[in-house]
Amino acid sequence: MPKVNILKKLGSLVMFASTVAILVCTAATLSKSYSFRPFLLSDTSSCNYETLSPNHHHRTNQTQIKQTVQIIIHKIHQQLHHMKENSRDEESEHASFLADILGLIGSVNSSLSVNSGQILQETPSNLLEPSEYFLTEEIRKYVKTKPNRLKKPNFMGTNGTSTSIGQACFSMRKLLEDYMDYDVGDICEDDWKLAQQLMVNGCDPLPRRRCFARAPQFYTKPLPVNESMWGPLNDKNVRWSQYRCKNFTCLVSNATTSKKGFSKCADCFDLTGHEYPRWVEPVYQDPNSNTTSDFTITEVLDLKPGEIRIGLDFSVGTGTFAARMKEKNVTIVSVAINLGAPFSEVIALRGLIPIYLTINQRLPFFDNTLDLIHTTRFLDGWIDFVTLDFVLYDWDRVLRPGGILWVDSFFCLKEDLSDYLDVFKMLRYRKHMWVVVPKSDKSDDREVFFSAVLEKPARPF
Repeated sequence: MPKVNILKKLGSLVMFASTVAILVCTAATLSKSYSFRPFLLSDTSSCNYETLSPNHHHRTNQTQIKQTVQIIIHKIHQQLHHMKENSRDEESEHASFLADILGLIGSVNSSLSVNSGQILQETPSNLLEPSEYFLTEEIRKYVKTKPNRLKKPNFMGTNGTSTSIGQACFSMRKLLEDYMDYDVGDICEDDWKLAQQLMVNGCDPLPRRRCFARAPQFYTKPLPVNESMWGPLNDKNVRWSQYRCKNFTCLVSNATTSKKGFSKCADCFDLTGHEYPRWVEPVYQDPNSNTTSDFTITEVLDLKPGEIRIGLDFSVGTGTFAARMKEKNVTIVSVAINLGAPFSEVIALRGLIPIYLTINQRLPFFDNTLDLIHTTRFLDGWIDFVTLDFVLYDWDRVLRPGGILWVDSFFCLKEDLSDYLDVFKMLRYRKHMWVVVPKSDKSDDREVFFSAVLEKPARPF
């Protein structure tokens, strides 16, 4: 980069910093609607700050911002002088310099805040403390950091409890405040569907609530463990108010999707029919090539005899994969969200473990702990490559060295197959089983199934 270009850019930065100084100082002097909060103060100073007068707040913060902007201008002039005398490593110097300046300007930007008299709806959320953004008292109490009572770090080494919510909660404030609008100690509204709407749209994790969850009115005790996996499901053990179907007979019937209210895994509630042979024998077979994308549990477990003990099923279903693995003395936790039907309730009624989790959330397992992750009919051709990338890296995180990733009947358009396969190959796992089969359950032949059993490498370093 020629030296003259650098000097021109730095000259522009001087003008920019001067403009920042003028605008910030003018706003601090003339505006009565804005105050400037010193986010960079220490915890002790922040506590003392709360006891000072508003005029003192205004003068102190105005002075701090002026000082920060003056530092910016000084650093620009200092670096400009240096670069005039020494032209070596110009590009590196320039990049480092810009990073330093941007950090300082960022500190000025983050110190802007709106006082309590400003209308919250007109305030950018990133200028407010989380508790100040919401109007409902319960959500304000929830997100505010709660200090330890003994005024010292707890056994986890923290000075307080910082509860969290998903970032999308701020853009869904009205829905979240409806969810958190209840009487403390009373029965919650039957609003799990509202909670799920928040979760699947990124408001995940949701805040805890201080009300009692509703239960089915005539709940009966579940079947014994030796009968529950394949036994009849009791209608009384589900709250049906938020579903189109009001009983299991409707869910098992050949009713249309519009009547059932869901399409994914439409036959999954037929435990003794559609579900019973799954993972015991191939269910789908391409009639032309006589090949299948279905691997059996026995085939997969025989790859690592005695090594597969615990795992996760990240799929849409009613727990049949976990049931078949339980018969092989393997414990599987099943991810489930209730997309139009009581998937979570059915998994639990079968004596299995559901975990209510969306694709938006990091898996709640520690690194290198699971023997197996299985997924089917969930992460398919609808998912974008960046999201899939993040999901697969998170799965890699929780799989132990030598653990198995079982991709079961992933389907996508033929023209997208190569790109999706490249994402899975990125993991650099050992291929035990790998097959691509035409998906012929529709009138056209535009889609394919992809299945694979992959082993995570040791990666000792």
